[in-house]
Amino acid sequence: MTRSSSLLAHALGAVVRRGRRSVALGGGLAFAVALLAAVLFMTDALRAEAERARAAQPDVVVQRLVGGRPATLHAEDANKIKDIAAVRGVTPRVWGYVFLPSLQGNITVVGARPGAPPISVADGVLAEGRDLTPGAHEMIVGAELAKFLGLRPGDVLGLPSPNPDAPALELVGTFRASLDMFTADVVICDDDDARALLSMPAGEATDLAVSVSNPAETRVVARTIGERIPGARVIERELLARVHHLAYGRRAGLVLAASLPALLALLVLAWDRASGVGPDERREIAVLKACGWSTADVLAVKLAESLIVGAAATALGLLLGYAWVFWLGAPGLRPALVGWSVLYPRAPLTPTVGVSELLGISLAVLGPFALLSVLPAWRASQADPLDVMRG
Repeated sequence: MTRSSSLLAHALGAVVRRGRRSVALGGGLAFAVALLAAVLFMTDALRAEAERARAAQPDVVVQRLVGGRPATLHAEDANKIKDIAAVRGVTPRVWGYVFLPSLQGNITVVGARPGAPPISVADGVLAEGRDLTPGAHEMIVGAELAKFLGLRPGDVLGLPSPNPDAPALELVGTFRASLDMFTADVVICDDDDARALLSMPAGEATDLAVSVSNPAETRVVARTIGERIPGARVIERELLARVHHLAYGRRAGLVLAASLPALLALLVLAWDRASGVGPDERREIAVLKACGWSTADVLAVKLAESLIVGAAATALGLLLGYAWVFWLGAPGLRPALVGWSVLYPRAPLTPTVGVSELLGISLAVLGPFALLSVLPAWRASQADPLDVMRG
């Protein structure tokens, strides 16, 4: 047996002999790693979902502000920007919020323009049912909303509206559960039905969706639109993506800050257990020194012992964090990061875990953990073996 193998075997034996301490130390460390990894995993997954959704968003969105609050746009506002050289098309959109008493929260009503429905069964976005029939007073809702209201295709629902002439809508389809991140509280109906529910007159729109022929000119187009429509708020798709990244990063920071006391308590416990060399360990080090072991051998064994416990705890923590987010759906953590207020989406997140992220977490945990055990072992190895064994 080589020297390295002998040292590793001794380190494994020390971990087994001090099993209770190793389990307590490794368990606390694994919990801390699991919490940190779960927050990072979910933040990256949410950012990836926002990045995938960006492809379906318009290049530029134009809104109107009155007194700092969103207001409707007029039809002539769309005509003001249609002749911009790089603009390929301008689509007025009708959407808004309706308070649902049974939900005690808002749902989003979106109008589908005749001849251009925003969904298609061919695209695989429907779990059941069919597309809308223009003028038939029909609706398609998110799977989570339909489940909450107990609706099935063929049921008729009258949504609250300030307009007494707003029609009741028949459910003809629901979105797939995998789209809950974007459709959990969405109701899509005919454009005229949406106007009736939202009390929005004809010729007005909630915002304008602008498509640009050359993405490189998006910023120039946005600046031109701002000049032609005074008081307009112009939102670029790239800017919206950055806002999503910053929002998820801020929420992740708040979650980690809220859990900081628990993490600090676990780290203090780990420091105390790892840095403390008890009488039995001092006596063991003294015996090893008396048998001819060098200080380097003692430090190598203590380092290997710490790395064994730390690596096992880190691997377990990463696995627990991954299972918490991607297998169990991050219960208790998801509402804090996703940011929905009432109807939380249930769609499973797509794992986007990179090797660099795993290595970063592992090194950030194992580095300090290993150093905590080397210094007290070095101090103990400097004492005279006879004095230590005499007590």
